[in-house]
Amino acid sequence: MLEAVALVQADKAPKIAQDEAQATYEGWCKAENVQIDWHKPLQEVWNLIRGADPQPGAWTTYDGANVQIYDAKKQPGTTAGEPGAVTAVSEASFTVAAAGGQLEVLRVRPAGGQKISAAAFASSVGLRPGAQLGG
Repeated sequence: MLEAVALVQADKAPKIAQDEAQATYEGWCKAENVQIDWHKPLQEVWNLIRGADPQPGAWTTYDGANVQIYDAKKQPGTTAGEPGAVTAVSEASFTVAAAGGQLEVLRVRPAGGQKISAAAFASSVGLRPGAQLGG
C-alpha cells in the first residue's frame, strides 16, 4: 500500500486505459434488489443492509407490512432461533436470528413513516421475542 501511495505521489503510478468494449454500467439499486432473506449467512445479510443504506434501504416484513432496516450490528455465533425470529428486544434495539448469528437492529423505517429507532418501532408495534420477520 505504501509503495502504491509513493508511486501516485511521484506521478509514476501505472496508467492502464480501460477497454471500452468491456465497460458496463451498473443500474440503480431498487427495492426488489434489497429484500432481506434471513436464511442467508449473517455476513451477507449485514452487507446487504449496509449496502442499501441510505437508499433504497434493505427491507423485510413484519405483520404483513414492509419495514426498512438501516443500522445494524452483527453478533456472530450461535443462532438463538429460526432465521428471521426476533430473539431479544431492549431499550435501544431488537435482535433477529440469521444463519450463523444474530443481527442487532438499531434503526428502521416502517411503511409510510420516518426513520426511527428500532426500540421505538418495537414499542409501537408490540414486537416481542418470538415474533417472525420476513415471509
